[in-house]
Amino acid sequence: MPDNLVIDTLKSFNELTEEDKKQCKEIFDRPLSPKQEDNKYIKFTKEILQKFSSETRIKPCFLTFRMISLHISYSALIFSLCGIFESFHLVIYFGVLEDAKAEHKETFISDILRNLIRNEIPKLKCFSMKFVLLQNNLINQSVVKIFSDMEHSIHNDLLFIADSKYWRYSMVHNPYAQNACFEILNTSISAENIEELFKKYQRIANIKNLDYLEQFVNDYYKLSRVLLAGESSIILHLCTLERLDNFEIIVRRHMKAYKEQKVTRKLIFQLLRALIIIYDR
Repeated sequence: MPDNLVIDTLKSFNELTEEDKKQCKEIFDRPLSPKQEDNKYIKFTKEILQKFSSETRIKPCFLTFRMISLHISYSALIFSLCGIFESFHLVIYFGVLEDAKAEHKETFISDILRNLIRNEIPKLKCFSMKFVLLQNNLINQSVVKIFSDMEHSIHNDLLFIADSKYWRYSMVHNPYAQNACFEILNTSISAENIEELFKKYQRIANIKNLDYLEQFVNDYYKLSRVLLAGESSIILHLCTLERLDNFEIIVRRHMKAYKEQKVTRKLIFQLLRALIIIYDR
């Protein structure tokens, strides 16, 4: 099959209005630098700056990332900024990796994460990054360990916490874990009720000796304290990976169209870029 993606063949592209089709195609057809083409990655800092050029209000957000296996030989790595009080999802970096040539993925991820936190996010003046939210898996646990072992660690300056979905789904038979997740994520938390809410589940975790519940409660208690420093009340239901989960479903559904064909790293790279443009990050 051709090595280049034709954006007009994507079902999602053809759902757009004619005006949006024209705009997406113009963006997709813009030439990339040789470095981006060769290494199959893009940083979107400039695009995000342009999109929010007139923004005057600070937008609290968190940084998250995900490694998605899309083919027997290739994976996609996507870093996103997500709103804490608004439901925006902005891809700040994505790359397509050839798995056989990326043996130490946790080191590779750590290097990109460090670069984004130190060099890219400070350019986005209207975004205030509060924490890093992670899927709970072995690669991400290794990433956290790499940061915590550094002499001066970003891990000391930012909260690194596991997505609540891990606690909900891995402890589905434990009513305390389920109730804690639901109540903590959906209650309007304020200075008046924060101690009562979290101590309730800290006590249960201690009585039942539930280390995982204690970690969840402690992580989200620290997060609530950080967020309440700038707000009178908060609801944590947007502090999840649901937006990235949805985007992963979209990408995988589009990949099904190529299951009977030869897929190259370049094609996957172009498909991801097209979907980010179509779904407007």
